[in-house]
Amino acid sequence: MLELTAEQVAALAEIDAKRFVEGVRADLCEDDPKLADDPTLPSRLWRAFKAVREFGIERDENLIEFLRVEAYSRGFYEQPAIRAWLTRPGRSADERFHDYMRVVRWHIEHPEFQGGLNNGGSGGSIDNGGSASPWSGLGARWRSFIGRGSGGGNG
Repeated sequence: MLELTAEQVAALAEIDAKRFVEGVRADLCEDDPKLADDPTLPSRLWRAFKAVREFGIERDENLIEFLRVEAYSRGFYEQPAIRAWLTRPGRSADERFHDYMRVVRWHIEHPEFQGGLNNGGSGGSIDNGGSASPWSGLGARWRSFIGRGSGGGNG
């Protein structure tokens, strides 16, 4: 029987993790082709994956959702309030992240409770260039919710 050293097991786990992140990146780019134009996306998703593991988030659906949010909102998890919420004792990081995303979705779906959409919108859907993906408009709504503008291009 083949026996691996701890270093070899760790290296295999990292290879598996990188494949996972690459698979999520490919799915994101398929859903929203504009993401494929971001040369920083692979490295940002990898950093986010390492951060999500440090927070203790383990469920695949939460890992994927975390990476999806990172794709649209660079470094969102570095904000002190988010970091504090995810690391707060009493519940698992998976439960806390799930709760966080429920609140975010509620705010996105109910903009009337945060003063309406940008430019006096009435709460209808936002058209960000014609992509049919339900996630393509999320980026602008997400940045609006967390207080970041949609400008910036590659910055």
